[in-house]
Amino acid sequence: MAGIFTVGSEELVVSPLLVRMATSFDTTVGVMALSVSVYGAATALGALLFAPLGDRVSRRLSLAIGMAVFILGTVLCACAAGTGVFFAGRALAGLAAGAFVPTAYAFVGDQIPYEHRAKAMGILVSSWSLALVLGVPMGSFVGQWMGWRWTFGLLSLLGVLVLSVMLRAGGGRRPGTEGPTAPAEGPELSVGWTRSAARAFLAPRVPAYVLATFLVMLGWYGMYTFLGTALEYRYGSGSSLTGVMILLYGLGFASSFVTGRFADRLGKERVLTVSLAGLMPALMGVPLLIHWTAPLAVCLFGWGILQSLVVTLLSTLLSECSERDRGTILAFYSLATNVAVAVGAAALAPLFTAHGFLAVGCACAGITAVAAGLCGWTSNAATSSPEPVAGSRARGGSEGEDM
Repeated sequence: MAGIFTVGSEELVVSPLLVRMATSFDTTVGVMALSVSVYGAATALGALLFAPLGDRVSRRLSLAIGMAVFILGTVLCACAAGTGVFFAGRALAGLAAGAFVPTAYAFVGDQIPYEHRAKAMGILVSSWSLALVLGVPMGSFVGQWMGWRWTFGLLSLLGVLVLSVMLRAGGGRRPGTEGPTAPAEGPELSVGWTRSAARAFLAPRVPAYVLATFLVMLGWYGMYTFLGTALEYRYGSGSSLTGVMILLYGLGFASSFVTGRFADRLGKERVLTVSLAGLMPALMGVPLLIHWTAPLAVCLFGWGILQSLVVTLLSTLLSECSERDRGTILAFYSLATNVAVAVGAAALAPLFTAHGFLAVGCACAGITAVAAGLCGWTSNAATSSPEPVAGSRARGGSEGEDM
């Protein structure tokens, strides 16, 4: 959780520091904003190339190397004398984050039995909202009073702390699971990367849940990108209510710290379908309620709760599709997320410009409806299948029995 908080803060903190960094490097805000795109592209690439190493060698080693490279990239950003070195540091940190995050999700799958996994995954997911609610304001404050380089310096120190704890932490895999924390056997190491990735992607339910992840994140980021602009139009530039409303969404998203346990009890597939169904009116409700502050606050908080549940459950369900290829599967999850984030704003910007925030909300609700139908169909197909869909459920019983 601390590791994801660290890399999440690094990803998000650049936005409030752009003007200061542009001044420092004697360039424009537009040029420095490209560092956000560099980080996102490197994260997607890192997930696809390096996260699968945890399946073939060791998750603990992959996590440690990922955090060490992240520290190096962040230090490069802090010490950069020019934009070239700064962009190189951002790319290096992004590659490391792409390796670290899906490996962390896979590590939870190794350590936590499926019947309790949504609770643990919810804790990890909540660290993204903590990065938004705590990490970004703190980084912005440090950048304002001490300089933007100190922000990256403190993030690198936090990375050192996380790495030292990871190296000291003991404990092995839970009983009844096999290998990725121990060296993989010779035949597995001999399997080519392409064959291994194809095998992981074609595992039962994986293509459907990866596509659903892309659609959900496309709808989320397409909506969230223009939320701040719509709130500023409503409350005026510089109004504190804009920040309060966004904070309410972040607090709702942080609820995954506790809501995951209810999904464990009620059934993950069932809660995922219900949450996706609830997201559709929430996405349309935000623009419809933009002129009524109290209902808007409730809607934003509810949107955050439902969004965090969906993200938690998609990652949890994907973690159960294959023990052998868990890290690779979650790398596809991370890739789908980052591609959707990159595409969301660009795809919906013309709609926002031409037709306004309500049109964006309706489009995002429609995209989410497709994801809901896909997940519902996948859940029904898995339920009707006579074969167990995952190893630990076959060992530990169905969710209904766990209840």
